Amino acid sequence: MLDEQTLRLIALGVLFLLSAFFSGSETALTAIDRLRVKYLVEKKYPHADRLEGLLGQVDRLLTAILIGNNLVNIAASVFATTLLVTWYGSSGEWLTIVVLTPLLLVFAEVCPKTYAARNPERVSFLVLQPIRLVLWTLSPVVWLVNLFSRAMTLLVPAEPSRPLISEDEIRTMISFGEEEGVVHEEQHRMLHGVFELSQIRVRDVMIPRTEVVGIDVESPFDKVLKQVQRARHSRFPVFAGSLDNIIGIIHSKEILNYVDRPDDFELRKLARAPYFVPESKRIETLLQSFRKKRIHLAVVIDEHGGVEGIATLEDVVEEIVGEILDEYDADEVLFRELGPGRYLVDGSCSIRTVNRRFLLDLSEEHATTLAGFLLRSMGRIPRVGDRCQTAGAQFIIARMDAHRIEEVELTLVSVVSPPAGSGE
Repeated sequence: MLDEQTLRLIALGVLFLLSAFFSGSETALTAIDRLRVKYLVEKKYPHADRLEGLLGQVDRLLTAILIGNNLVNIAASVFATTLLVTWYGSSGEWLTIVVLTPLLLVFAEVCPKTYAARNPERVSFLVLQPIRLVLWTLSPVVWLVNLFSRAMTLLVPAEPSRPLISEDEIRTMISFGEEEGVVHEEQHRMLHGVFELSQIRVRDVMIPRTEVVGIDVESPFDKVLKQVQRARHSRFPVFAGSLDNIIGIIHSKEILNYVDRPDDFELRKLARAPYFVPESKRIETLLQSFRKKRIHLAVVIDEHGGVEGIATLEDVVEEIVGEILDEYDADEVLFRELGPGRYLVDGSCSIRTVNRRFLLDLSEEHATTLAGFLLRSMGRIPRVGDRCQTAGAQFIIARMDAHRIEEVELTLVSVVSPPAGSGE
């Protein structure tokens, strides 16, 4: 039969273990990744749904753990004081402070919390069932404490709740995933492209007016058919008089349906109502509009109502997945390498594409294409051979078509700059 002092020692040991249990539980359940828990729930991991439910009532959970931990620590202090006073008389009281405090700190706080912080998922599942039992047992006390704490917090203005994860945090996770080899480079670029949709305006991705192939509503069928056969796309704006008066959109297959009966062809009746968007519209919103209206083309207008160009579903999708080349795009090479760090670039290439391809930071504020950027930078109509130096690259006009910059030779600054110590 165990004597009273031995029982008290055993009880004190049990209280130490309970204190360590509560400390480790608190750390693990607050450190565990909520997104990881959601993933485990989707994968039907055993008890993951119960853990998610427990984490969903964080106020009650933390209150129960703190109450349990305090009760255990108080009980441990009482048992330790009784034992030490029995053994050492009046000296036992201060011995309790000297001995019990560091023991509790090391074995019931630091050690379990350190382990739980390193293994939050494992510890969370280990303590799940016991903590649920504690929560159920202490539920009346927890309810009273929470009621009082809510009343007290009403006196202090609370900060607005924040989402579980922010956009910047997701971006960081994607970049970290690429560094760790979990996310491939192409996936990294596509995921970032999705976030950039909210920053890009329609004017940044549109086909400019000068490159728009439209069909005059008064054109006879044979002329319309030739235009369709020469074109590299399938949808065409239909205009009356000029491109500033677009009255509809037509698909090439609707025109081809009349090859055997050209006399029945009426372009004005076949054309569908155009969808107009301002050039300042965000392409994230445009993509939603395309989906809701089930259309693939929008007419872009400026602040004065004039037609600036057209934007297609393909243009928007390319901002996510990169350039989409079909059989008609085979000859449209935007970049051609001339040598180390030297490239021949199409003047119509978008600044955004140039920046991505060569890791530059050319401004998109006043122009959307490389040709437009160079025209603004030079302040005049350039001639073949004219140069323009910017941070990161040197541009040489390689080919002109009247006043239009057709091709540009781009040389990266690392190639242009003389080697260090050359004395130049």
